[in-house]
Order: sequence, then structure tokens, then C-alpha cells
Amino acid sequence: MLEIEILPAVLAGLIAGAVMEGPVYLQKAVGLPVKQNIFRTWGNLFGLRGASGYLVGILFHQALAAAIAVLYAVFFRLIGVEGDLWLWGLVGALVHYTLAGPVVKLLPSVDPDTGDVGKQGLAYRHYGPLDVATSFVGHLSFGLLTGIFYGLFHSGGGSGLAI
Repeated sequence: MLEIEILPAVLAGLIAGAVMEGPVYLQKAVGLPVKQNIFRTWGNLFGLRGASGYLVGILFHQALAAAIAVLYAVFFRLIGVEGDLWLWGLVGALVHYTLAGPVVKLLPSVDPDTGDVGKQGLAYRHYGPLDVATSFVGHLSFGLLTGIFYGLFHSGGGSGLAI
């Protein structure tokens, strides 16, 4: 049975957390109407706007990603995973996304079009299908990468555990 290792999980979460937001910002860069911005949302939660809000939002998101990756490691241990962490990471991502959707609804995000606070809805539903799909894909990428990197970094692992 796979032992829980905190440092490999944290490192996996930091990498996966950084990558998962990439599609949001790439779509924004090419002009697609993606409204979500979790970094701005987290900064707003701490009462900050502008550059300081983004910085605090990024740091908080990374800390949360590291903590969630540790929960993935616990999940892998609880279900007795001994390989294919990429696949089990995707399974974890489905649970993660299901739990994150209601959290998004409760977060005090600022709508970039209207300035309204807290109108994004369950899993960004009120922002539109592009935002819902982007959030889903982001969570899937987080789970996939967490599983792969945790497997690669784990002392009992390597590519055989990860893939």
C-alpha cells in the first residue's frame, strides 16, 4: 500500500496548481470571453484589489493547491492505490471539481463586466459554458498532474507508479 509522503504531495500540488490556471489566462490572452479569475477572487476574499490582490490570490491558490494535493495523497492511500496515479488523479479531480463548484458560488468574486460581487454561480454557471468547461478542464488537469508528479516524486515511485 502506498505510504503518504507530504513533500512529494506538496511539490505535485504546487506544480499542478500553477498549471491548472493556465487555460484561463491563455484564453483571456487570445480574447476569449472567460470571466473567471481565481487569483482576483482570492485577493478579493482578503479585501485586496489590484496587484496586491493578485499576488495574495496567487499565493493563497498555491497554498490551497499544496494542501489539496496532500488530500489526494490521503485519498490514494485510503483506496489502496498502488499504480496508475494519473488515472486516480483524474478520479480525485472529479471529486475535487464536485466540491469546488459550490465553493465558487459562495466566493465573493468581482464580475469583470458588471462589477457585481458574488454572481458567478455554481461552478461559474452564471459566467457561461466557456467558464464552466474551463473550470472543469482545469480541475481535471490538476488531478492528472497531481497524480503524475506525486508518483514521480514519491520515494517508492517513479514512472511505474505515476503512469
